[in-house]
Amino acid sequence: MQSIDSLRELNAKLLAEITELRKENAGIPELREKLLKFEAENGELKAINAEIPDLRRKISEFDAERAELKRRIAEALRMTRKRERGVMLRMLNSRSELRSWNLSLEIESRKWNRSRL
Repeated sequence: MQSIDSLRELNAKLLAEITELRKENAGIPELREKLLKFEAENGELKAINAEIPDLRRKISEFDAERAELKRRIAEALRMTRKRERGVMLRMLNSRSELRSWNLSLEIESRKWNRSRL
């Protein structure tokens, strides 16, 4: 059997350990409070992270739409240039036709003037 002194010694050690554990436990409410804050912040970050795939999808859609608009603009410019070339050719042809018509009028006018004399 243990002697009274050894039991007293063991009791003193246990009391010291209990005191130490109580000091450690005193910080637990503060740690719980910090844990709650971290959990709340974690929840907010998870919500933000959940939006990321949707935002990536939207960016991808915008990029595709932008590429399509660029293609359409390039096509419109190409068609405009083609039309401009056509207009220029028609103008040149018209000008040439006007010159020919003007020349034929001059010839007819000269013939008429000669016939009058």
